[in-house]
Amino acid sequence: MVKLILWVLGLTIIVLSIAIIVQPQLARTISERLNETGYAVSAWARVIIGLILLLIADTRAWNVLFNALGVLVVLAGAYMLHIGFERSKALALKISEGSETFLRISGAIGVLLGLMLLSAS
Repeated sequence: MVKLILWVLGLTIIVLSIAIIVQPQLARTISERLNETGYAVSAWARVIIGLILLLIADTRAWNVLFNALGVLVVLAGAYMLHIGFERSKALALKISEGSETFLRISGAIGVLLGLMLLSAS
Protein backbone atom coordinates (compact mmCIF):
# COMPACT_ATOMS: atom_id res chain seq x y z
CA MET A 1 0.00 0.00 0.00
CA VAL A 2 2.85 2.37 0.86
CA LYS A 3 4.54 1.63 -2.44
CA LEU A 4 1.30 2.39 -4.29
CA ILE A 5 0.93 5.74 -2.49
CA LEU A 6 4.52 6.65 -3.32
CA TRP A 7 4.13 5.69 -6.97
CA VAL A 8 0.89 7.65 -7.37
CA LEU A 9 2.37 10.68 -5.60
CA GLY A 10 5.61 10.51 -7.59
CA LEU A 11 3.88 10.07 -10.95
CA THR A 12 1.43 12.89 -10.20
CA ILE A 13 4.26 15.25 -9.31
CA ILE A 14 6.18 14.29 -12.47
CA VAL A 15 3.18 14.67 -14.80
CA LEU A 16 2.14 18.06 -13.40
CA SER A 17 5.74 19.31 -13.38
CA ILE A 18 6.29 18.31 -16.99
CA ALA A 19 3.00 20.01 -17.91
CA ILE A 20 4.22 23.22 -16.20
CA ILE A 21 7.56 23.01 -18.01
CA VAL A 22 5.88 22.57 -21.39
CA GLN A 23 3.12 25.13 -20.83
CA PRO A 24 3.77 27.61 -17.96
CA GLN A 25 0.35 29.22 -18.54
CA LEU A 26 -1.16 26.06 -17.02
CA ALA A 27 -0.07 27.25 -13.56
CA ARG A 28 -1.97 30.50 -14.10
CA THR A 29 -5.05 28.63 -15.32
CA ILE A 30 -5.04 26.32 -12.29
CA SER A 31 -4.60 29.28 -9.94
CA GLU A 32 -7.47 31.20 -11.52
CA ARG A 33 -9.86 28.23 -11.34
CA LEU A 34 -9.21 27.60 -7.65
CA ASN A 35 -12.42 27.79 -5.62
CA GLU A 36 -12.94 27.57 -1.87
CA THR A 37 -13.77 23.87 -1.85
CA GLY A 38 -10.76 22.97 -3.97
CA TYR A 39 -8.65 25.19 -1.76
CA ALA A 40 -9.72 23.43 1.43
CA VAL A 41 -9.29 19.98 -0.12
CA SER A 42 -5.80 20.80 -1.43
CA ALA A 43 -4.70 22.33 1.88
CA TRP A 44 -5.85 19.33 3.91
CA ALA A 45 -4.44 16.93 1.30
CA ARG A 46 -1.04 18.57 1.74
CA VAL A 47 -1.22 18.12 5.50
CA ILE A 48 -2.27 14.46 5.20
CA ILE A 49 0.31 13.62 2.51
CA GLY A 50 3.00 15.30 4.60
CA LEU A 51 2.02 13.25 7.63
CA ILE A 52 2.10 10.06 5.56
CA LEU A 53 5.57 10.93 4.31
CA LEU A 54 6.72 11.52 7.88
CA LEU A 55 5.20 8.22 9.03
CA ILE A 56 6.96 6.16 6.36
CA ALA A 57 10.27 8.03 6.50
CA ASP A 58 11.98 5.48 8.76
CA THR A 59 10.91 2.49 6.68
CA ARG A 60 12.27 3.63 3.32
CA ALA A 61 15.56 4.44 1.69
CA TRP A 62 16.27 8.16 1.45
CA ASN A 63 14.74 8.80 4.87
CA VAL A 64 16.15 12.35 4.93
CA LEU A 65 14.22 13.11 1.72
CA PHE A 66 10.99 11.82 3.22
CA ASN A 67 11.50 13.73 6.47
CA ALA A 68 12.27 16.97 4.65
CA LEU A 69 9.41 16.61 2.16
CA GLY A 70 7.00 15.63 4.92
CA VAL A 71 7.83 18.67 7.03
CA LEU A 72 7.70 21.04 4.04
CA VAL A 73 4.37 19.67 2.79
CA VAL A 74 2.78 19.81 6.26
CA LEU A 75 4.01 23.39 6.70
CA ALA A 76 2.72 24.38 3.26
CA GLY A 77 -0.71 22.95 4.03
CA ALA A 78 -0.82 24.56 7.47
CA TYR A 79 0.25 27.91 6.00
CA MET A 80 -2.50 27.68 3.38
CA LEU A 81 -5.07 27.00 6.09
CA HIS A 82 -3.69 29.82 8.21
CA ILE A 83 -3.71 32.62 5.63
CA GLY A 84 -7.10 31.75 4.19
CA PHE A 85 -8.54 31.38 0.72
CA GLU A 86 -8.28 34.95 -0.61
CA ARG A 87 -4.66 35.55 0.40
CA SER A 88 -3.62 32.10 -0.74
CA LYS A 89 -5.24 32.57 -4.15
CA ALA A 90 -3.60 36.00 -4.48
CA LEU A 91 -0.21 34.47 -3.65
CA ALA A 92 -0.69 31.66 -6.19
CA LEU A 93 -1.70 34.17 -8.88
CA LYS A 94 1.29 36.39 -8.06
CA ILE A 95 3.67 33.45 -8.42
CA SER A 96 2.02 32.14 -11.60
CA GLU A 97 2.01 35.56 -13.28
CA GLY A 98 5.73 35.96 -12.63
CA SER A 99 8.61 34.82 -14.77
CA GLU A 100 8.05 31.78 -17.00
CA THR A 101 11.66 30.81 -16.36
CA PHE A 102 10.93 30.59 -12.62
CA LEU A 103 7.92 28.36 -13.32
CA ARG A 104 9.99 26.11 -15.58
CA ILE A 105 12.76 25.82 -12.98
CA SER A 106 10.12 24.97 -10.36
CA GLY A 107 8.77 22.32 -12.75
CA ALA A 108 12.26 20.84 -13.17
CA ILE A 109 12.66 20.65 -9.39
CA GLY A 110 9.28 18.93 -9.24
CA VAL A 111 10.41 16.34 -11.80
CA LEU A 112 13.54 15.65 -9.73
CA LEU A 113 11.50 15.25 -6.53
CA GLY A 114 9.06 12.93 -8.29
CA LEU A 115 11.90 10.79 -9.61
CA MET A 116 13.43 10.64 -6.13
CA LEU A 117 10.11 9.47 -4.70
CA LEU A 118 9.85 6.78 -7.37
CA SER A 119 13.41 5.60 -6.81
CA ALA A 120 12.96 5.45 -3.03
CA SER A 121 9.96 3.13 -3.22
